[in-house]
Amino acid sequence: MRARNYMRLRWLTLLLAMPLLLLWTSCSTDEETVTPNDYCYIRSVTLGTVKRTVVKRDRSGNVISSTPMPYTAGNYAMTIDHRNNTIENRDSLPYGSDLSSVLATISFDGSMLSYREKGSDAAWVTYNSTDSLNLTTPLELIVLSNDTQTSRTYTFTVNVHQQEGDSLYWKQCESEVEPLVGMTDMKAFILNDRLMVLGQKDSGISLAGRSSTEAEGTWEELTTNLPGTADIQTLRQQGSKLYLSTNDGSILSSQDAVSWQQEGTTHTHGLTLVEKTEKYFYAVSEGKMLRSVNAESWDDDELDTEGTMLPDNGIRSLTVRQNNGNTRIIMVGQKEGYTNTSVWNKMWNDKEPEENAGWIYFPVSSDNDIPCPRLQSFNLISYDGKCIAFGGASEDGTHEALDAMYISRDYGITWRPDAELHMPVLLEGIDGCITSTVDKNHFIWIITDAQVWRGRLNRLGFKQQ
Repeated sequence: MRARNYMRLRWLTLLLAMPLLLLWTSCSTDEETVTPNDYCYIRSVTLGTVKRTVVKRDRSGNVISSTPMPYTAGNYAMTIDHRNNTIENRDSLPYGSDLSSVLATISFDGSMLSYREKGSDAAWVTYNSTDSLNLTTPLELIVLSNDTQTSRTYTFTVNVHQQEGDSLYWKQCESEVEPLVGMTDMKAFILNDRLMVLGQKDSGISLAGRSSTEAEGTWEELTTNLPGTADIQTLRQQGSKLYLSTNDGSILSSQDAVSWQQEGTTHTHGLTLVEKTEKYFYAVSEGKMLRSVNAESWDDDELDTEGTMLPDNGIRSLTVRQNNGNTRIIMVGQKEGYTNTSVWNKMWNDKEPEENAGWIYFPVSSDNDIPCPRLQSFNLISYDGKCIAFGGASEDGTHEALDAMYISRDYGITWRPDAELHMPVLLEGIDGCITSTVDKNHFIWIITDAQVWRGRLNRLGFKQQ
């Protein structure tokens, strides 16, 4: 009996040793060694070329053109979460991407990688880097370890934007807003996350406030102590404080748009506030550009040419911070006797401080034959890194009211009507006072004819990862 058990043990030992013998034989003849282990994880995923068709439409939504524009999706990183076993791109692929047939390079540790549609009972398909994958819906990826004893399953999802990033969509939030009915010379602004509007109404100055900058909101009429001499269109914001000038040469300030008080003293010759920066007040007076720290004593600011081309009415301005660290004031206004607007810039940086920077005039010439049109109820906003102008009908009759957004990418030198950024179609041709502003969520607000509209470039609303 003991001899029989001994023989069984010898045979079992030989059987267990046989795989090791074969492995040793393999190692003695091959350069690479495969050691059995329980590793099973995905190291990286890179997408290949993705097909995409870019469709352009006019203001009414009709297709203008349809252009195939494939791109390399490998520029969109795939994030692997080994804790939750998920794989996805945090930065979504562009709108219109076709994911029905995409090559994907998947690097993994293990003996085999297979996939199938997530949630299905279909058979597993062995992964091959030369096979296209249908990524329109999430996939399940399963990795089997080298010792075939362990596996791990991932959910593989490719995110695509569901809206065209460069499209601007408008929504009418309200119409016939009672506090706005009959209001003229309006000026819109955002204060404490509320949409506010100052304007002339019933021979006095009226203030209207909206409950929020969300899609839904309610309006109320507020009381303000602004005098009738206030020049509403000179309203400027610096931080949380508001400033404007009066027709008799005073500068007023407020933190709530309700209660206003005077800054400094009244200027003897009258002035028009151009801009308020952290350091200075800037104003135009009698063909000169003035600068003051406290609105009491004013000094002449430097101009690169004679002040004869300084605007004398309809002045609008923007202060923008450029990516290279420069700060600019863009001033656009009207000059009696001229058919085009008058555009000026002031720029400073760390090397040239604000007090040393002069004003530069952008003349209309053969080298600059795309000037900013002279529009009634002129609006000037900064949006998506560009200067945008729009308004009522042009004084020369070549432009209808709210027919286009005129874009300047060079801070006021040239202005072109934009094909992608456009006004609400239903507002085209509406005469009357027009005002606008931009909130912190990149929504443009337009108010005219007691209507309230807001719109945003889709990509400016995409979640930042």
